[in-house]
Amino acid sequence: MKHKREGRKSLIIAPGEKLPKEVLQQLKEANNRYTKNKDFPSYLKDIELIFNITPVKVTTDSKLYLAGFIGGEGSLNVSAKKQKNTSFGLVIDPEFSVTQHLNGAGMLYLALDVFQTGRIGYKSGSNATLFFRIDNRKSLQEKVMPFFRQYAFPYGSDYLVQRAETFQKLLNLFDSKAHLELGSFLNEVLPLWYSMRKQEGQVNQSFANLNEAQEYVKAFVAERQIKK
Repeated sequence: MKHKREGRKSLIIAPGEKLPKEVLQQLKEANNRYTKNKDFPSYLKDIELIFNITPVKVTTDSKLYLAGFIGGEGSLNVSAKKQKNTSFGLVIDPEFSVTQHLNGAGMLYLALDVFQTGRIGYKSGSNATLFFRIDNRKSLQEKVMPFFRQYAFPYGSDYLVQRAETFQKLLNLFDSKAHLELGSFLNEVLPLWYSMRKQEGQVNQSFANLNEAQEYVKAFVAERQIKK
């Protein structure tokens, strides 16, 4: 795959402009290759070339700078997705993400370089919004949370620290296999998921509240037992 570059000038578009189709196509191709070959260094280089990024050396200072940026633009989220082919009919997915306009792709690249995992994608329906995302639980536990503790906690807001600590508790529950046992899933995993919800009343939300989610799981398990 060949990428066009003009010197070291970053890819910039005017306000309201859409992500160039050729860039979107290159990004899709890079992500597809990464999915297949799992070659992170090549993926990192692809992202650098696609967005014409001049890499910033990863140092303590750049990590602190990234931590400050994450404090405003980053997010630790936990989603609940109904999946009937699972034991409890519901999957809880933790993820870390940073969202940025195309013109700020350099920050997403820095995050990619610092964490040495994750991927960059296009936010569907937007003009030119990109995201950096890590949703692998092992990477969240071994790379993201240590970074938060070392670089974000000392200067982060109380809200950020509290949310990250809750997120850490959830990851620890996954490590202890609590999500595989009905009682722990209902009374430990789901309450932590609910406590991290930022908004209620959204059109696309899976459940209106914690009780509704718990009752859904109970009904799903009961129905499955009847069918056995």
